[in-house]
Amino acid sequence: MIEQLHTGRTKIDFEGTKMTIQIPSKKNWFIILFLCVWVTGWFIGEKSAITSLINSDNIGIDTFMLVWLTGWTIGGAFAILVLLWTLAGRETLSIDKRIFQIDKGIKNFVFRTRKYDLKAVKNLELNPAQNKTSLFAQNNVGDFWGLTGGKLRFDYGMKTIKFGIGIDEAEARYLIHEITNNGYYKESEETPAHNNS
Repeated sequence: MIEQLHTGRTKIDFEGTKMTIQIPSKKNWFIILFLCVWVTGWFIGEKSAITSLINSDNIGIDTFMLVWLTGWTIGGAFAILVLLWTLAGRETLSIDKRIFQIDKGIKNFVFRTRKYDLKAVKNLELNPAQNKTSLFAQNNVGDFWGLTGGKLRFDYGMKTIKFGIGIDEAEARYLIHEITNNGYYKESEETPAHNNS
């Protein structure tokens, strides 16, 4: 039996001089189920710790419980963020003749926006594959959980910007093709001079 062609997950729109690419988060059902169970346990632990803290008269136990509760709350907030991102997250690329903008959000709530001068964007290309099988093999914990990184990258000054989380290499190549063929990006022929001293 012949496998069906994968049509990709991204949605491309053109409005005037602007190109918009929406990349939904990749659904990892193991992570979704694991985090649903974990967040349920987290909530029970959070409620129990707050009740203990309120009803306790022991300063030593109160101090320990407050420190523990702070860490537990931060951990729970991160788990909830990962769960919401996996269920409904979206990266939106907006490119016009001057700006390359990358938004990250959950549904219509954008929690991070980065704007780049299109003239300074260099070397738009595939980001080499990374080993995501181990949390400890990552340069960034967010890469393991699917919050950061991506299959695409470009240089912006002396920094490399990565995006396109959760898409396959074939779809990443397609997006580069669409961005360049529609005139939104052209690689500069100028190359920076290297100082070999």
